Amino acid sequence: MIKAFSEEVYVQPANNFNTAIVDGNFPASTGYIDVSQFERFAFLVRVGTLTSELTLQVKQDTDETETASIKDVSGATATIAADDDNKLVSIEVETRKLDLNNGFRYVTLAVSGAGGGDDYLDIQFVGLNPDVKPVTQPASYSQAVIVAG
Repeated sequence: MIKAFSEEVYVQPANNFNTAIVDGNFPASTGYIDVSQFERFAFLVRVGTLTSELTLQVKQDTDETETASIKDVSGATATIAADDDNKLVSIEVETRKLDLNNGFRYVTLAVSGAGGGDDYLDIQFVGLNPDVKPVTQPASYSQAVIVAG
């Protein structure tokens, strides 16, 4: 049972909101996310307006800066139709499904198919069931208001 969202769920934006999406990795190389402290993680994607069909693929790497060994996480893919405006898409992965034995503990979400500079996605990384609670949120998480008890 989650006691407080901001203390038990890590949330990090992976792209700049309201900026047209381009083919690439989110977050970009040098900012891949270390998931070793989470039991599971997800990319939650809020779809804006699209004119292109997009493919989303979770990728794993051995470093936060992209290496030559970056590879797909098997089965962690989704396709968003060009007319899926204003929908939500999530891809959730159990961390132990990564190639942890070979040091693959960093992840990113690869987006392909964007064209014309008029496709919009809001991509959030969500770390679930962290090893340490309360979880330390990134600087982009500016405030948490809790009304409880």
